[in-house]
Amino acid sequence: MDIPNSALPHGNEPVVVDGNTTDPSKALILLHGRGASAESILQLTNQLTLSDEYVVLAPQANQHTWYPERFIASTEENQPHSDSALERISAILVYLKDTFGIESSELVLAGFSQGACLAAEFVKRNPAHYGGIAVFSGGLIGDNKEVQLGMTGDLAQTAIYLGCDIEDVHIPKERVGQTADIFNSMNAVVNMKLCQGLGHSIHPEGIEALQEFIAT
Repeated sequence: MDIPNSALPHGNEPVVVDGNTTDPSKALILLHGRGASAESILQLTNQLTLSDEYVVLAPQANQHTWYPERFIASTEENQPHSDSALERISAILVYLKDTFGIESSELVLAGFSQGACLAAEFVKRNPAHYGGIAVFSGGLIGDNKEVQLGMTGDLAQTAIYLGCDIEDVHIPKERVGQTADIFNSMNAVVNMKLCQGLGHSIHPEGIEALQEFIAT
C-alpha cells in the first residue's frame, strides 16, 4: 500500500500490512510499544480470528519509540514526536477512506503501552463512531491538566476497552481511571479492567475484547 508520508520524525517510516490488501471493507490498526516494532505487534493477529474483509496495518515508529518521555509528562516534552505519531495515524485513516471507502465505523484501533496511549489520544482528539478501540496498558497523553482539554466531542457509543494491571509500573491506575471517565463523558461505552499479577502486558481479557470488536 502506498500510504503518503506525514510529519517527521515518524512520517517516512514504513507501515506493515497484512490481510486483504485488494478490496478490504474493514481495517484493524495496531500500534506497537516503546522499543518494539510493527512486525512484533502484528503477531497479535495470531491470537485473533479475522474475516477476509479485514486489512491489518501496523505503522513503525522512528527508532522504535513514538515519543521520548513518559506519557504522563507534559505534551511539550514529547514534541514533535507525539504529534508526528498522531498525524501518522491520521494519514492512514485518510488513505483507507480515500482508497477503499473505509469509514471510522469500520475501523478498529488497538495499541499496547506507548501505542495504547497513542490510540487513546487519537480517539480523544478525533471523536467519531469507531468499530472499537482497545487500549492495552495505556491512557491519555499529557499531564493531569492537559488530559482534561478537548473532551467535548461525541464518540457516539464507540466501544472502548481499557485494560491494565493495577500495579503496572509504567501506567498509573489513576490515569487509566481518568481516561475511562473522560471517554464516558464523551459518550463512549467503556469497559475498564484493572487486573492484578499480569504486569505490563496485553491481558487475555483484552484479546477477547478485541476479538469481539472485529467480529461485530
